[in-house]
Amino acid sequence: MLKLTKVSKVYEGKVAYRALTDINVEIEKGEFVAIMGPSGSGKTTLLNIISTNDAPTTGEVVIDGENPHKLKKNALAKFRRNELGFIFQDFNLLHTLTVEENIVLPLTLDGTPVKEMKEKAQKIADTLGISSIMHKRTYEISGGQAQRVAIARAMIHEPRLLLADEPTGNLDSKAAKDVMNMLVSINETEKTSLLMVTHDPQAASYANRVIFIRDGKLHSEIHRGESRQAFFHKIIDMLSLMGGDGNDFSSIRV
Repeated sequence: MLKLTKVSKVYEGKVAYRALTDINVEIEKGEFVAIMGPSGSGKTTLLNIISTNDAPTTGEVVIDGENPHKLKKNALAKFRRNELGFIFQDFNLLHTLTVEENIVLPLTLDGTPVKEMKEKAQKIADTLGISSIMHKRTYEISGGQAQRVAIARAMIHEPRLLLADEPTGNLDSKAAKDVMNMLVSINETEKTSLLMVTHDPQAASYANRVIFIRDGKLHSEIHRGESRQAFFHKIIDMLSLMGGDGNDFSSIRV
């Protein structure tokens, strides 16, 4: 589904900065993978390259058999709209629009008929438990509800790969737990591949495996067994082995 081969990123400037070095990662269809590492380790750079918001200096990114970085501008925009879904820490919702209008935004860009948009929005709103707030503005809803709206918007066009950047970062522990259970449900029922960058060991413990990055290089990875709680403790142990500032990792317990 997703394959990164020897991906490196160097930012040019008065002093060149190497953000990533020879990253090799493969994610199967329907797999849920978390990426963790100290601040400045290259997690967000990696996510930006996979999402095509940034390009690798060297190496190759292949998503579902295609290298999006080789596409022309219009084809790339279409690829991003059709193949990828995005969930952000700060929700990235438009406050001038209603919840429903935010959710159908990707379909609006594709010129989908209004009736079809409304039907799809209603179906996903029912699934995520946000039907009652469809006509509210985004400033009238809670953080947990806003993140559900962001998930609905990311999923409305049925992407094959869902990219989440700190999806629980602005949520309390109850809302964070709800959001993670939702992402797991989407991953399992829709077979959507899911890649999540997070500082939160509890959020990471919902994934099938966790990839650890340090100083722009792959450090290690661990796989989940039967017990999420045991996996959580393995993640904590790995983070403490990696060191880094204690503030680098969330202390949220969900």
